[in-house]
Amino acid sequence: MKKQTTAVAIVNAPGDKIWETVAAGSGVHKWFGAVITACELKGSGAGAERFCTMVDGAELKERIIEIDHSAKRFRYAIDQHPLPASDVVSTIDVADLGDGKTEITWGAEYSAEGDHAEVVDQVLSGLYAQGIQALEDHCRVAA
Repeated sequence: MKKQTTAVAIVNAPGDKIWETVAAGSGVHKWFGAVITACELKGSGAGAERFCTMVDGAELKERIIEIDHSAKRFRYAIDQHPLPASDVVSTIDVADLGDGKTEITWGAEYSAEGDHAEVVDQVLSGLYAQGIQALEDHCRVAA
């Protein structure tokens, strides 16, 4: 069954800096080190593959689907992961609100059955909320 989960927050960091960090596709371990310890990008743009290692040793294999600079939307499929789900596609939307504030929406669509769907929802929404906070911490401009 298809499911969705989303984390949304307004952060105190410039939208351009947030977008630059997300759109790079690589270096996730530099800003999300609490969860990702290594990240390698092979290729560039749509079709590039990203390989990440999580702090617990789990391996992620991801495929970038879209990097839309005008909409500030980054979409990627998570083809290999430790979750009881399939067809996982994540989207990060960045909306510059001006005055150093940015709204970040990080969500996913996935297939999961029964109790697995609730577990996947909790894990992903928690990870995405953590990721949004990590982006803010990494991109915040010192006053």
